[in-house]
This record gives sequence, C-alpha cells and structure tokens, in this order.
Amino acid sequence: MLYDKEIVELFLMTIKKEGSIHLPAQGSSMYPFIKNGEICSFNECDPIHLKKGDIVLFYTSSNRLIAHRYYKELKDGQRRQYLFKGDTNICFDEAIYREQMVGKLVYVQKRKYKLLVSGFLARTWAGLILAIPFLTGILRKCLNIQQRLKGSRSQ
Repeated sequence: MLYDKEIVELFLMTIKKEGSIHLPAQGSSMYPFIKNGEICSFNECDPIHLKKGDIVLFYTSSNRLIAHRYYKELKDGQRRQYLFKGDTNICFDEAIYREQMVGKLVYVQKRKYKLLVSGFLARTWAGLILAIPFLTGILRKCLNIQQRLKGSRSQ
C-alpha cells in the first residue's frame, strides 16, 4: 500500500489515542497467514519487546506501507536497524529504523473468527516459517499456481 507522511502520522495518532488501528490487508506476501482483504489489528510497537516472528507494520523509503515478519536486529554504526520478510517473499525487505515502525499485529479478522497472534495456531505457523526456510518457496509456487488457475478461469 502506498502512503504519504500524513497518513502514517494519522495511523500513529490513532494507535496512541485508541490503542489500536484496523486496516485491510493488501497483497499476498503473508499468505496464508494473512489473506488479501482480511482486517489486521495493530497496536503500539516498541522494538525493545520485538520477538523473532512478530509481524510489524512499517513504512519503507519507497513510500510503501508493509506488514511483514520480524527476523533480526542489525547495527548501522550506532543505530539499530530491523530486518523483515513476507512469508511468501524469497528476499528480505530493506532494513528499517525504529521510527519507520507503525504498529505490531495483534490479530487478523478471518471470515468467521479472530486469529490472535498470541494463540497456538499463529505461534505454530510463525515457528514453521522461521524454522523451515524452503517453506517460503513452496508457498510462492502454490500462490503462482493459484493465480494462473484464476487467470485461466476468467478467460
């Protein structure tokens, strides 16, 4: 999702005032954990409390708003940077700084239920994605096949 600074400031103010913000997911980089159109709820994000596998909403230097899984912290001289990756993305995102973080995912509103990131299913999925790197490639292939099938049905 493309953004401008005013929108990011509005999101940050909303989280500060209301405690959270609810945004629809766009894209397939976190499939199947987060599907296109599902509502994601984010609360305040303090990098000190980040754990590997947490999903964070952040903005990039190319004006994109992204929610991806946290992998690790890096050092850039005296400053800390943070590395993220989508579950179906082969490569990591560009490293970001603390001030680029907007919120941390609390839950995903599925069709019939809320998927809490603190729950067993979400923690198990995060553990699998982190422990089995080639799972990303398998998911990417499945998505590509699914998109081709959708394309051939619409013709």
